[in-house]
Amino acid sequence: MENEQWFLRALRLELSLTQSEVGKAVGLTQGKISAFERGADKPTHDERRAIVDLFVRRAAVRGMEIWILERK
Repeated sequence: MENEQWFLRALRLELSLTQSEVGKAVGLTQGKISAFERGADKPTHDERRAIVDLFVRRAAVRGMEIWILERK
């Protein structure tokens, strides 16, 4: 999926994560994350799920941070 690699990179950057941070969090190397983003490799179902779960958790934390700052 051509759009999948763009979407992965866009989400990672929006959440202020490096490729190394994503890889470490999901048990992959930075090189593997880079390959996914370039379209040189495709994540397995389990790898994709782990990355999505990380992004969802990170987005939830970021949402709470924003909510707390807005309440001040």
